[in-house]
Amino acid sequence: MTPVQSFKSFIETQLNSQQKRAVTAAHGSYLVIAGAGSGKTRVITARITNLILEHNIEPSSIIALTFTNKAAQEMQHRIQHFLPHLRTKPYIATFHAYCLMLLKKNIHLLNKETFTVIDAQDAQKLLTSILKDRGLERLFNAKQLLPMFSTIKLSQLLKAELPEWNMHHMQQFIELYNEYGQQKRLSNYLDFDDLLYTTYKLLSSNEPFKLKHINNHRHILIDEYQDTNTIQHALLKEMSLINNNFAIDSVCAVGDEDQSIYSWRGATVQNILEFDKEFPNTQTIKLEQNYRSTQNILDIANHVIKNNTQRNHKQLWSSNIHNHKPMILECLSDLQEASIITQLITILGKKEKRSDIAILYRTHYQSRVLEEALLKEAVPYKIIGGIQFYERKEIKDMLAYLRLCINPYDRISFFRIINCPLRGLGEKFEEIFLQIWNQNPLSTFLDIIKIIVKQDLVSNKQKISLAQFAQLFENIIIENTAKTLEHFIMETNYITYLIDNHEKKEAEEKRENISEFIRAANHFNEKQNTGLSQFLDEIALMQEQIKKEDNSTDCIQMMTLHAAKGLEFKNVILAGLEEGILPSNQSIGQENVEEERRLFYVGITRAQEKLFITTSKYRNVFGKLDEQRPSRFLQEIPLNLVQCQPATHWSKTGFQTFLQDWVDQKNNHSGVVNFQKNNLHPNKPINETESSCKFKRLQTVSHPTFGLGIAHTIEQKGDKVFITVQFANHGSKKIEGSFLTII
Repeated sequence: MTPVQSFKSFIETQLNSQQKRAVTAAHGSYLVIAGAGSGKTRVITARITNLILEHNIEPSSIIALTFTNKAAQEMQHRIQHFLPHLRTKPYIATFHAYCLMLLKKNIHLLNKETFTVIDAQDAQKLLTSILKDRGLERLFNAKQLLPMFSTIKLSQLLKAELPEWNMHHMQQFIELYNEYGQQKRLSNYLDFDDLLYTTYKLLSSNEPFKLKHINNHRHILIDEYQDTNTIQHALLKEMSLINNNFAIDSVCAVGDEDQSIYSWRGATVQNILEFDKEFPNTQTIKLEQNYRSTQNILDIANHVIKNNTQRNHKQLWSSNIHNHKPMILECLSDLQEASIITQLITILGKKEKRSDIAILYRTHYQSRVLEEALLKEAVPYKIIGGIQFYERKEIKDMLAYLRLCINPYDRISFFRIINCPLRGLGEKFEEIFLQIWNQNPLSTFLDIIKIIVKQDLVSNKQKISLAQFAQLFENIIIENTAKTLEHFIMETNYITYLIDNHEKKEAEEKRENISEFIRAANHFNEKQNTGLSQFLDEIALMQEQIKKEDNSTDCIQMMTLHAAKGLEFKNVILAGLEEGILPSNQSIGQENVEEERRLFYVGITRAQEKLFITTSKYRNVFGKLDEQRPSRFLQEIPLNLVQCQPATHWSKTGFQTFLQDWVDQKNNHSGVVNFQKNNLHPNKPINETESSCKFKRLQTVSHPTFGLGIAHTIEQKGDKVFITVQFANHGSKKIEGSFLTII
């Protein structure tokens, strides 16, 4: 069979009617709204192949732009499969790679003999050196400034207004922007932004260059159009329009506004929503048949996403006959949630590969309690697109402070934190310190500080910094790990350090991780009633277990919802569907609640067969127990589409039976849980003789003075039972059982 015959057979047997339309339409402007799991990559590669085989288009006149090298390689591989003997090839690359190629080929137009592309890290180093030269490193942070510089350059190129920045040092900021540009010019540097901006400038201001490009590149395809930013959208217009009129043979933008979840990276959902207004006579093609999920899962996704206003209406459907009903489970606490998820995974793991099971969550800090539950049951896991909780830099920084309390001979911990946050103690100081420590190997870090100060080996300013550092370790009460941890965070102004040295979103994530670490320390104190040394030992053992599990090829997949974009799994567990988490606190009351809903939609549509959603009544947030409200998005799911169950009072055996039945789909009926109402069972008083058998760990209890709380430890002393309760508003208290009521 010839390639032409083989491809025709593929079109007739492997594509649905809408996919065929998107593949075979040769000329004009097309917007392909490709719903989740609708085969968009297949459509893009088949369209390119069809242009070459059926319309005799020269491959080199076709450009396909995407966002990752992985996606570009996948497209190239599929076209190679269709056309194994193709001599010239279409240009398939990321936006940045394509612009780099154009600039290299036309370097004479840049008035340069050569140039070097610097990555984000090199750009930060260059700007940091400028800040140091001007003595402004304490006032500005390079990582935060660079995105603002991009905004300025974009506004200059597109003649747009700058946002109103409330900045007290605007004049210095502008001077830094100009100096950064000057330094790049002197060194013939282009950063990643420059690749796009310089290409746009050439196309918009050099008419011969633009006409040559339009004559040579007649067909343009763009993948994931909902993820394009302002400059990428402007680039496409320059490559395909002259005086706002269509100037090439075809442009095809493929994407799904319902999966636009990267506004914080600069993605502009309006690009895809208003595409047909920018490009004359655009035809819209909707791909609504889903090849990934069951109809039960798609029905939930459809009902949720229709609440967004910024979208093109579509209704995903599937011919998949698998009919497993999704579950929404209301847990008592985040600890119970993690325990239930681990039990579910154990049951699923008897039938499924672990790699077919994914736990998805909104924010990184949610992973800690889940990780610990999995480790406790020896369930191997892998965090995708992130770092295990205790391996994150901010957590390792705080661990180093804690370890120095226990072991003042710990050199690794000392050198990790002596200049974190910055104390003006650089590499030369560290060399001196290490040299003296090597000469006095039996001394503690505090002893070495005294020696260095006494011998005048450092400046007066550094002596003050060393004295302040040593003072941090005075009068530490190592019996209370959480208090010790809070002491170091406050006294070092560590949160301010995070805010000053990271972009806003990253700083917020790191702050959440620190808060979760405090919560872990509190929980350890309540559970073990032991001190700092035992806490550090337990973490060390967990880290060792994680390293052993790293060698396991079949692991549970854990990731944030953002990291899950583009992936799919047979079984998906969505954890923490609560107000303040999803949607996040930062989005509530703003337009980007719609983006949070899209994020939930992305999570739902990762599932192929089984979908399990959890919400908790109580969650430890930033070190204190909070009563939670279920996410508003859960109320958008019709009850007949899911099983809904409150699990706040179930025993471990009850969980196992229920979860096994759900996996086997035995009790396939919808629940009757109203997430807007309190689903607690009626109050049931407990007398002393019954208390020992009635009180269970993680139960909700009530006290006439302290209100609601969660039982953590239960101690029998003679005829009486004493329960350590974490109250929502009064902290942890040990109370005799007769004063408590089970809720």
